[in-house]
Amino acid sequence: MLLIFLTLCIVVITLDFREQAGGPLERARDFSLAIVAPIQKGLTTVTRPIGNFFSSIGDLSHLRSDNARLRSELTNLRSQIDQARSVIGENAQFRREMDLSASYITARRVFAQVDGRVPSNYKWAVFLDKGTQDGIRPDMAVVNADGLVGKIVQATPHTSTVLLLIDPQAGAGARIAGIGDTGVIQGQGGSESLTLSFISPNANVTVGDTVVTSGYDRGVFPPQIPIGTVNHVGVNGAQLEKAITVTPAVNFTSLDVVQVLVGTGPPRHGKRHHGKKQGH
Repeated sequence: MLLIFLTLCIVVITLDFREQAGGPLERARDFSLAIVAPIQKGLTTVTRPIGNFFSSIGDLSHLRSDNARLRSELTNLRSQIDQARSVIGENAQFRREMDLSASYITARRVFAQVDGRVPSNYKWAVFLDKGTQDGIRPDMAVVNADGLVGKIVQATPHTSTVLLLIDPQAGAGARIAGIGDTGVIQGQGGSESLTLSFISPNANVTVGDTVVTSGYDRGVFPPQIPIGTVNHVGVNGAQLEKAITVTPAVNFTSLDVVQVLVGTGPPRHGKRHHGKKQGH
């Protein structure tokens, strides 16, 4: 059988070699190609998507692995961004605190955390986490990076109470920056504004003027602490003075870190100013 097949192959090769162009064998070959070529093309068209599909299945596990890795990296980057923003915010706050404290170099400062509102006779007051063991005493000024917060009214070894400037019982000597007219700033409780009293009706006060402490408080509040900005100017005809309201510089609803100016406050009775005892 093998011998017959080899013989036929030799005969066909010999005939094809000797045959001229356009012979029967060439026509038969062209006819076969004409039939087989479309079939082969169709099979290729059908089988190529199938091959691509199985190839993509093989790549799917790699894509999933890459996707999981990228998601993990994105989560880590977001976490790092959040941490960086938190640190930047804290640094900015402390920089502002230190910039503020540089204006009051005559007073030693104690940083304290606001622990909450005070359930007492003072409706607008807060607790601090520092007290007498930190050098805090009543009548010391309390500020933050924005301006005047209030003053200490009570102190224990480890806590203290701040009467906020917005309390109706609070007050401070104040003046209009730039013109020098002095008066008294007072709280109005839940109102968003403070009142500035005892300003002459002839004073040149306009909306937007800055109000600062005057320093005329028996040493409680040093001068130049920001209080707020004028938001209304009128005339109180009955008392012959300006009727002025002021928007506080401090946001009293979101107090966090404050500074107690330990060097402030009136001299304490019986306090000795010398290290040696006086002889009798």
